[in-house]
Amino acid sequence: MEPCFVVLALALLAAPLAVAILALRKANAQAAALGRIEGEVARLRARIEERRRTGAAAATRWSAGSAAQDKAPLAEPTPAAVSAAVPAPAAAAAADRSGRAEAPGLGPAWAEAPSAPVIPPGSAPVVGAAALAARPAAPPTPVTPAAPRHAALEELLGVRLLLWVGAAALALAGAFLVKISFERGWISPSVRVAAGVAFGVVLLALGDRLRATASGVAQALSAAGIADLFTCFLAASSLYHLVSPAVGFTLMALTTAVGVGLSLRQGPIVAVIGLIGGLLTPALIRTAQPSARNLFAYLLLLSAGLLAVARRRGWWPLAAATLAGGLLWTLAWLAGPFRTADGPWLSLFLVAMAGAALVMGAPPPPARGHAPAASAVLAAITLAAALAGTALVAGASGYSSGEWAFVGLLAAGSLALAWCDSLYAGHGWVALATVTALLAAWGGSLSAGAAPRFLATAAAGAALFGGAGWAGALASGGALWRRVGRGKPPHPGWWAALSGSGALAVFVLAWGDTRGVAGVPQDGWGGAALVLALLYLAAAVPVARRRSARRELETALAALAVAVTSFVSLAAPLELHDEWLSVAWALETTALVWLAGRFRLRALNVLAQLLAAGVIVRLLLNPEVLTYARGQLPFWNVLLYAYGVPLVCFAAAARHARRLLETAQTGEGAGSFVGLASRLEWGAIAIAFAMVSLEIHHAFHPATPESTHVGLAEWATLANAWLLCGWAMLRADRRSLLPSLELAGRLAALLGMAAALFLAGFVVNPLWRHEPVGSTPVFNLLLWAYGAPAVAGALAAGEVRRRGGSKLPRAAGPAALLLAFLLVTLTVRQLFHGTFLDQGPGSAAERYAYSATWVLFGVVLLLAGILRRGKLLRYGSLAVMLLAVVKVFLYDTSRLSDLYRVLSFLGLGVSLLLLAYLYQRFVFREEVR
Repeated sequence: MEPCFVVLALALLAAPLAVAILALRKANAQAAALGRIEGEVARLRARIEERRRTGAAAATRWSAGSAAQDKAPLAEPTPAAVSAAVPAPAAAAAADRSGRAEAPGLGPAWAEAPSAPVIPPGSAPVVGAAALAARPAAPPTPVTPAAPRHAALEELLGVRLLLWVGAAALALAGAFLVKISFERGWISPSVRVAAGVAFGVVLLALGDRLRATASGVAQALSAAGIADLFTCFLAASSLYHLVSPAVGFTLMALTTAVGVGLSLRQGPIVAVIGLIGGLLTPALIRTAQPSARNLFAYLLLLSAGLLAVARRRGWWPLAAATLAGGLLWTLAWLAGPFRTADGPWLSLFLVAMAGAALVMGAPPPPARGHAPAASAVLAAITLAAALAGTALVAGASGYSSGEWAFVGLLAAGSLALAWCDSLYAGHGWVALATVTALLAAWGGSLSAGAAPRFLATAAAGAALFGGAGWAGALASGGALWRRVGRGKPPHPGWWAALSGSGALAVFVLAWGDTRGVAGVPQDGWGGAALVLALLYLAAAVPVARRRSARRELETALAALAVAVTSFVSLAAPLELHDEWLSVAWALETTALVWLAGRFRLRALNVLAQLLAAGVIVRLLLNPEVLTYARGQLPFWNVLLYAYGVPLVCFAAAARHARRLLETAQTGEGAGSFVGLASRLEWGAIAIAFAMVSLEIHHAFHPATPESTHVGLAEWATLANAWLLCGWAMLRADRRSLLPSLELAGRLAALLGMAAALFLAGFVVNPLWRHEPVGSTPVFNLLLWAYGAPAVAGALAAGEVRRRGGSKLPRAAGPAALLLAFLLVTLTVRQLFHGTFLDQGPGSAAERYAYSATWVLFGVVLLLAGILRRGKLLRYGSLAVMLLAVVKVFLYDTSRLSDLYRVLSFLGLGVSLLLLAYLYQRFVFREEVR
């Protein structure tokens, strides 16, 4: 039964296919005839335009003659004169324009052309009111009534929707007819399928017959016929097994070809049905051993035919659906029966799809009325998708060299298109992102055997992007681009940035992914970085030479300079230790600031700030700095150069930026260095602050630098160091007058005072925390923890007061007095308890010593306040004396023995009288005076 069925099906399909071929030939002939007609119309338009220019010139001469005769007496012209003045052709043309409709094929330019009288040489021009009255009036412009707003919606619902629903209903009718006949056993399977095929062919014949009178109905009938044939051939192959899967596939592919051919003759509905059936055919007709070669060859032919139809008829949604279907089939095959041997066929298909999309996206002749913008955007999207698809295929194929070749081919094509067409400007970066992502994925599972091939592929990628970017920067907008380019020429800086970024990204990936891989040498990377730096330095020379003639090369030179300094800065850490990375970046920051000033490359300012931010993050927010192998020597260790060199670099760069800013205020490039100097100054201050703090921490923990325990001695040292740093910055700002230095000095002083008061005074206070303070009276840790911060805070507050500031002195004064009070009190405790203040009960002598010491401290504060005329000292004296009074009356009365109680009250009374006398004699009398 199978041979008969196949012959019958082929015979039934031959007629529509022949009709489609004849339709295609007829369409070509009609297109050629249309081209000839359009050429004739263009020539007629040119002749009309020439006649219009001739008439306008004659009108100008007539106006000049009228102006010359305006001074002469006006005479009423006779009708004979009017007839002689206006030639017969002009009058006939005027009468023709006023009396007849627009000539067919000449367009509105002929109908609306203004009438200008042609005056023969030597004749007198017609002037006066009668001549004006004799001119024929221009016919009114016909007003086309506006179409009702609901016309589009009515057409959509009443015509197009009904056509689609009708086509679907007819297709379902054929399908259900086959189903019902099978369930009820009316006829045999072969007859059922043959009847269904005949029904589909009848629908195709009716659709072609009604094409001229009812095009919409004709499309619906043909689409239903195509869907019916798909259903019948699917049933014959998969349901009834009348034919083999290969024959069924062939019949369904032939049905698709018939649909595509008829779409040229009838409309897009048939093409859409053919597309759906063509894409579903491989999924519906399955074989035991699926072949990627056969499948994607079929999909390529299907896509090529549909794209050709879409380009010819301007059906860009159909083209988008075709391309999307092909790409989805690629993803489905990768997720399903993919084998390594299938990789080349999938990659060839993707490359061919990208090529077909690019050909389709080429601008067609304007006479065809297509939309080149939509097709070009679709081609750009397809190219990016095909590039990503080849990368997926390469990953699934084990990163073979053949698959990498396809990726490289599409990447090189993307770079070429990005250079010659502004629409594809971003495809260079898309290609770079795809290649680097694929390299990173390969490097994550790199084996020792694949390492040489990985390095060779990385080198090829670096050469591709580095060389193409540099060549694009030099040739962008040049003579070659003017011959082959389209749109706005790509900026040279864009290409130079792509060159440097591509080489840097690939180099870093190659170095990082091969670390620890057996058989790959771990040294020599620093030398390779230096070689690349020299190459980019040589590449920057021709760009610098052409910069004076082409100002747009300024950013390209900046990008190449960044590449040079980046590779130089990578060389040191690659050969040395990790802490050298921050050092190298700091050196590069200084180099970028110098280059920005030397060549007036403003773009380097932003890059210098970004790199400086990276240095700050690594030095201030990197917990790994605590694990660096520093050595046992305090202050002479790895921190000295890991932080000291960036400190010097930032300070030098900030100073150079200040000079450049002063120069730019009166020269070219004013404002280009605004903010750069200030940010670099703040960076230097932050690095210095961190360096001092880490050196102190290392001095207290030389064997365990990662320790987080901070005792009283370390907190006291940190507080004193911060206070001294603040005072030193304030003193240094007397000469430099830098806002950043003054503000940083105040902040450092406040931070040091807060650390001394809250951390050393309360958190790690030896009175309730087991901290050794030393056995020597007075000269021990207490003097360093509380006395020294009080003095340093007073110095910093005095420096701020000298500048006219008031907030810091108001906060530092009471804090210094409180620290001094803590020092006095804890010193008394140390005299009675020795090294540890949190152990042992207090004696009566100790309790009395507190009262006496507080009273004496209050007297000293009052004397100091009188001598220095400071209200804060006097108020501090009053606070201490009041505290002593409260202690004596509420505590000493019940806790001290008889003799100590007497001495306590006696000393308090004498002290209070002395204070009263001093206030009356030196304070209030001075104020009265």
